[in-house]
Amino acid sequence: MRIKRRDFLKLSVAAGATAALSGLNKGTDMNAFAAHHGGKTGVMGGEWKPTTCQGCTTWCPAEVFIQDGRAVKVKGNRLSKQNEGKVCPRGHLSLQQVYDPDRIKVPMKRTNPKKGKGEDPKFVPISWDEALDTIADKMMELRKNNETEKYCLMRGRYTYMRDVIYDVMPKVFGSPNNISHSSTCAEAEKFGSYYTEGYWDYRDYDLSNSKYILIWGCDPVASNRMVPATIKRLGDA
Repeated sequence: MRIKRRDFLKLSVAAGATAALSGLNKGTDMNAFAAHHGGKTGVMGGEWKPTTCQGCTTWCPAEVFIQDGRAVKVKGNRLSKQNEGKVCPRGHLSLQQVYDPDRIKVPMKRTNPKKGKGEDPKFVPISWDEALDTIADKMMELRKNNETEKYCLMRGRYTYMRDVIYDVMPKVFGSPNNISHSSTCAEAEKFGSYYTEGYWDYRDYDLSNSKYILIWGCDPVASNRMVPATIKRLGDA
């Protein structure tokens, strides 16, 4: 029996992936992965839904496959010109984040006023109404006491409402304390271009029309935005 080189590579990759996963299953909790539903393979018994990936602030257009109300697969939106219908590993691994058993899905309230190393904060779940009312009451108390500068907003990844909720609200309330996820992430990228070019913003590069690319201390495939598009541009260059 003759086996084509491409088919051999496919079989090798599949065998390697199976061996790796078998090793992970020994003593490793894999609950973060979507549960397997027996008898349903391919596109049977489900449908693709359009969405966006939030692995970074590129927000690549994507599609997620839903089976029995559960997301089981992610792929790039085939109609997208932004990411060429592809997603990088962050998009594919987003299901682990969604179904991570340690993911916090509801507001948590601290019930132990004592603070210190080794002290259990004793967080308990509360409703969204109680959480919002508590925040509003505390904010109004600060305003009444003319202590708005004590208000601090710490946030995670960006959302489509970020400018209204995260940027405008602290300014309107009278506080400079707006701390974002980017302070330990992508904001560092701006400093490089600012101190070398006087440009304070995120950058993209004309890789498609470049004849010589010098990469110094940066992996554009792993640490840059628009990873799928960057991979394609480098491949076509």
